[in-house]
Amino acid sequence: MRGRRDLRGGGCGRCVVRTVVAPCCPAHGEPRRGVTQDQEQPGVLVQGDLFEPVSPRVPAVLRAVHERPTYRWWVLVAVLSGLFATGLTITVLTTAVPFIRADLDAPLGAVTWVVSAPFLFRSIFVPAFGKAGDVVGRRRMWLLGFALSAFASLLCGFAPNLAFLVLFRALAAIGSAAVIPSSMALIAAAFEPDERVKALGWWSMTIAVSPLLGVILGGFVVEDLGWRWLFYLQFPFSVVALLLGIVVLRESRGDRDPPFDVAGCVLSIGGLGALLLVLNRGPVGDWTWGSPRSVAAAVTAFVMLAAFVLIERRSPSPILPVQYFARRRFSAAVATNFFANFAYMGGFFVTSLMLAEPALFGYRADQVALAVSPRAASLGIMGPVGGYLAARYGGRRMAVLGMCSIFASMVALAWLQPHSPYLVILPGLVLSGIGLGLVAPPSAATVTNEAAPADLASASGALNMGASIGSSIGIAGMQAVLVATAVTAANPGMGAYAASFRFGAVASAIGIVTACGLGTRARAGADQLTPTRRRSQ
Repeated sequence: MRGRRDLRGGGCGRCVVRTVVAPCCPAHGEPRRGVTQDQEQPGVLVQGDLFEPVSPRVPAVLRAVHERPTYRWWVLVAVLSGLFATGLTITVLTTAVPFIRADLDAPLGAVTWVVSAPFLFRSIFVPAFGKAGDVVGRRRMWLLGFALSAFASLLCGFAPNLAFLVLFRALAAIGSAAVIPSSMALIAAAFEPDERVKALGWWSMTIAVSPLLGVILGGFVVEDLGWRWLFYLQFPFSVVALLLGIVVLRESRGDRDPPFDVAGCVLSIGGLGALLLVLNRGPVGDWTWGSPRSVAAAVTAFVMLAAFVLIERRSPSPILPVQYFARRRFSAAVATNFFANFAYMGGFFVTSLMLAEPALFGYRADQVALAVSPRAASLGIMGPVGGYLAARYGGRRMAVLGMCSIFASMVALAWLQPHSPYLVILPGLVLSGIGLGLVAPPSAATVTNEAAPADLASASGALNMGASIGSSIGIAGMQAVLVATAVTAANPGMGAYAASFRFGAVASAIGIVTACGLGTRARAGADQLTPTRRRSQ
């Protein structure tokens, strides 16, 4: 049996370098890596990456990097650099909302779309772009999506009004919808199943640290230069990350060429858009919960999402891999990620508004940025730590512990009183970051370990769709509870914010239950389903 280093120079580059070699690869007519001869049969899943061979036109220096056993770490660095650049303005805008609202003269219910619209569009397009990455190539989708995201983010700085700002933010989110599933798929393709949870821990850390730096620096940028400079300063980081991706990443794709599921894409866009519209506008102005507009949007969302599920179950090539949702571990991971991001991002948005409220705390924008930074800092620290803990003690334990931590953070924030000292606010912020840091790595590892190699990006898209929907519904839902309670409460002060945090606590409690369905250890690829059937016994 030959190992990874022995096989470095030969064989089929489209198949993964794993421990043994079978005599042939039916898909490419070349020696197939990672398959024992008794596994070479219909329906057997071969776990591993699908990197294409190094082109002879690649310079010798880069070829040496591409062919080294440590190449997987170069992939991780390149992918994380892109996530870092795209994440700089994700959360900082929550602290800039009051300034954007004043500069563009927009109502609170409308300016919320500056934050929630990117999550909406990301959740809409992640499944479709995940499927596209499996078909046309994950590197290609990563580069195209990242270029679109960088250019659209730059345009945000030149937006003349709120409509254009939301439009450019949506375009940037569409680009990041191509980046996120391709990023996770490239990492999953490069690392063995037992290493993935550790690599994905660093992935979680980058997602946290990038917004953290954006929040810390963004508060001062907004105060001194204006909110538009948030986007101007992001662009150089994006250019560097794009060049690194072009140089380092090799192409990776699945082996199938299915038709695109147009009907499923249209239904998901319409259904999710109507759902978010109800949650965002329901308690505002004439969009009361019982108004004809709200009822019509709610019915539209229900009908279109129900039709989406039915079509995806019958589609020969669904944009959402619904066959995997029949597996307890896969569906539990997606659901847990949904509820974790629901409470985390919803709580983040509400906390920023609460601290900036003059009658309650009266923090300035830079003070809000520094005050909420421990939340992202604790997430950044616990990302890699949570990955290593999950590898050692099991993903289920870490996910349950993480959801309990998020639940405790929502309860702690709901107990706050006006003008409470910062040391009283701090535990609720830190517990939230620790919780998501413990939940994210095992959830991501479970999804990628349950999926077939040809479906890595699609499965990653399902996970990130759940996270994006959870974030957008969490922001819109907790803001809706805040607005509705403030309108009806006798004392529309801290009580409205407490009600919003209690709503987040309910979501966290449900997440504790779903986290119990995660597996305790990463499973080998041979124990997984193929895209259409189980492996032969």
